[in-house]
Amino acid sequence: MPSASNRRIVVAVDFSPGSARAVREAVRIARERDELVLVHVARKLEPAIPWSSVNRRVVAKLARQAQADARAALTAIAERLAPRVRTHVSVGVAHEQILAEARRLRANLIVIGAQGQTLSERLLLGSTAERVIRKATVPVLVVPAPLRRHRRV
Repeated sequence: MPSASNRRIVVAVDFSPGSARAVREAVRIARERDELVLVHVARKLEPAIPWSSVNRRVVAKLARQAQADARAALTAIAERLAPRVRTHVSVGVAHEQILAEARRLRANLIVIGAQGQTLSERLLLGSTAERVIRKATVPVLVVPAPLRRHRRV
């Protein structure tokens, strides 16, 4: 397990403005010897017509392309940041895959962006960040979405 002087920080990235803020915050708090691991979780794509072999092939091709695009985008982000940045792309349910990768890496911290949902959206749908917080065995830093400025009428 990494020592306190050599932490492993998992950063959830969904390419939203909120996750960009999370990446910036993780870089800000990381020390020279810390390792950042950028994790993106792609949704599992299901064919609309499961019994159609053509449909299954098209969906499989789209899924492979989406994963390749995510890997390329994560690599571009990692190359701009620092030499101790790795990337990981997986497929599945976001909070489950983020937690699984944190366990696999024996991460010391998970950093995730909040998307700024309304209260009713959070109550009805939940959020990836909330699920990660509830089930994580390591500290989780949730980076809030930027405040929305309202115009006076």
